[in-house]
Amino acid sequence: MTNLDLEKINEGIADRSDVFYWQTDRAVEPEDAGHIWADRHRYFSDGELLETVNSALGNDKLSSIEPLDLDAQTNLGNVNSVRVGTLASGKEVVIRCHPKGVRNGYFHAEAAASHRAREAGLPSFDTIAVHDYEGGKDFAFHVLDKLAGTAIKKWFEANPDDEAKLLPQVGKMMARLHQVNVDGFGPFDNERAKSGELVGLHKTFGQAIRAGLPFNLDVLNKENILTTEQTTAITKLFGDDNPLLAIKQAVLVHNDFADWNLLTDGNDVTGILDWDECVAGDAVSDIACWSTFFEPERLQGFLDGYWQVAEKPADFDDKFELLRLRYVLSKMTLRIRRYSWEPSDFMKDKIETGKTHLAQSMEYFKI
Repeated sequence: MTNLDLEKINEGIADRSDVFYWQTDRAVEPEDAGHIWADRHRYFSDGELLETVNSALGNDKLSSIEPLDLDAQTNLGNVNSVRVGTLASGKEVVIRCHPKGVRNGYFHAEAAASHRAREAGLPSFDTIAVHDYEGGKDFAFHVLDKLAGTAIKKWFEANPDDEAKLLPQVGKMMARLHQVNVDGFGPFDNERAKSGELVGLHKTFGQAIRAGLPFNLDVLNKENILTTEQTTAITKLFGDDNPLLAIKQAVLVHNDFADWNLLTDGNDVTGILDWDECVAGDAVSDIACWSTFFEPERLQGFLDGYWQVAEKPADFDDKFELLRLRYVLSKMTLRIRRYSWEPSDFMKDKIETGKTHLAQSMEYFKI
């Protein structure tokens, strides 16, 4: 990460007060993001990890670390470099390492959210230790239980015929998650989460939804994805007078409930990973977020399972379309900016999927 002003980047990177989706709205220019996150796996040697992580553990310390495996279920994300280790007691753990020199603003919130999910009977992890970045070449890391199962993304690659069976199970699991009530709205206060509190940074759901919206619209307008007239109409659509945003009670929203963050044994969901984007929000927002990862026709199998656990609200269709539009605006911003430093076929396909969702939303709202 040469020639990067990490001190300046760190001033804003952990602040989520104007963030709808952190990977989209974090205060880092695309080129700098490429330097920081594209090289994240090359920052840590085995010896360094053992010494540094053990300094944060109690008596049960790491005895070994497995070689880095970029194809493993643990490294399917885009932010942390993840390793598997074994404690002296024989317990397997996962070590999620943030890039060197970069502040982390969510490990404590992740730990608290996952713990609340476990208390509700969901198959998530408990945290063993969190270390915050302290300056210089230090790095933040999160040590947690290793959960059983195979990433659903990997399972479908090997067993594509199992998708119809597993999609309803994913929907059921999300519906169970949405039975967990939390305070506030939007991203959680990471400082308060150190003591186990889960409190969103915003007072209203509308404030949380509008966070980062002007930035997203500006990017898409400059890329000619949206016209100026459309950005004006969308801004009005998300105004505080929209009754669909008048939510009184927030629930725990994972916000990244995708195939690469869920584990399976082929019959059910056995693990929920990566709570780094979790927020206090409305249950429909989590469904809307999930839908943007995939082709639109995949949604029905998921909902077949979801409605077996939860009752479908009368305003679901309108709210889903509104919140799907908000996530598409965010995801399209992220994908376009990321494509500037990762011009892959994968990102190109994701942009095209986003355009399909966006066209459907614009037609729904006649924008």
